[in-house]
Amino acid sequence: MLCLAGLASAALFLTLQIGGGMLLNLYLDTSDFETRYIEKKLRSLQDYVTQHHLSTQDTGALSGWLEKNPLVLVELYRANRLIYTSLAPEESGENREEAPYYDWVTYYSLSFSDGEVQAVLYTAESYQWFAGLMIVSLLLSALLFLLVFLLGSRRMVDYICRLSGQIQAMEGGDLDQPILVEGNNELSRLAQGLDAMRLSFREQRRRESALFRANQTMITQMSHDLRTPLTALQIYTDILRYRKFEDARQAELYLSRIDAKVAQIKQLSEHIFQYSLISGEQPVRLEPPRPAREVFHDALSELTGYLEQQGFSCVPALCWPEAGIEVSTPYINRLLDNVGSNLLKYADPSAPVRVGLRTEGEALLLTFCNAVRPDRARRDSSGVGLSNMEAMMSKMGGRLLVESTPEEFRVTLAFPLADQGA
Repeated sequence: MLCLAGLASAALFLTLQIGGGMLLNLYLDTSDFETRYIEKKLRSLQDYVTQHHLSTQDTGALSGWLEKNPLVLVELYRANRLIYTSLAPEESGENREEAPYYDWVTYYSLSFSDGEVQAVLYTAESYQWFAGLMIVSLLLSALLFLLVFLLGSRRMVDYICRLSGQIQAMEGGDLDQPILVEGNNELSRLAQGLDAMRLSFREQRRRESALFRANQTMITQMSHDLRTPLTALQIYTDILRYRKFEDARQAELYLSRIDAKVAQIKQLSEHIFQYSLISGEQPVRLEPPRPAREVFHDALSELTGYLEQQGFSCVPALCWPEAGIEVSTPYINRLLDNVGSNLLKYADPSAPVRVGLRTEGEALLLTFCNAVRPDRARRDSSGVGLSNMEAMMSKMGGRLLVESTPEEFRVTLAFPLADQGA
């Protein structure tokens, strides 16, 4: 852009100098401007000589007039002899040779106190015209340079204004609007850096938001998963406190269940961070394959006993397969706790809860089916329990299947069967 503006201004300067110089020379050659100017200066010199009563010997006194007219050269002749020249006034009067006479030179009569002399005046007044042309050319060239540069910079200035607006939007918190990158210069590289910073800020905000949601989910899941064992713990302690057991063996059974629930609560409290990992991408460590009876027998027995203590009846239909499954025992306990919590909250106690276990293809299906409580619509549901169960089943490579109608609710835990050679 600078080179283009420089070339344009240089071309204009040369055009004005050459073209204007030719026009000035043509005007000066075809007009009597110089003659009239010389005659005017001659009258001024004559008035100066007359006013100061100068003689041809007072050549030094002519310096006062010459100082006021620096562009005029004066030569005085008498009897064809040069008696004064403003080029060398100190040598005036010393020339004894006769000066040649030129036809193309105009001689004017000039009266001094000691007689008349022939005067020749040369002027450089046209120099001022050419100097003025030079100044005008420089000014116009400079203006053209600025004009070309500013017009060429308008696109860049517009780009800077747009960048400024986008930066202000980013300062206001809008990190979705991309920073415009145009061209390949310092500004475009700056815009690339700003856009990279915008993406970095947006990713950081996304991570902070995800972390906040994970923390909220962790708290919700922890409170939800702690509710069922705490409720069961309270039931067992009430049974022991009010001696609602049949014999010492049954009391020992309740004490062992209390110990198991305390251990479960302790484990949950010691592994709080695992709650935040449920919704994350880190895999859970599964235990070696075990038969389904070994995995579910005690947990289902405890769950059905717990439900019966709450006034529910359970109808089991369990078909134990020989194949094993890979699970995480803490997840199994939490899954059944969530099932029990949902049954207590939404199942109709007057209808039996059907518990089924069977194989279907390469999957082991554990199903819970219950009638829906008539006042279910008036009970708040956050969906946290089913969300937790779905996440835990996904971690173990299984699936959660939910079927719901206004009269019946069915939830199925589908576990993949392990290889027979495992």
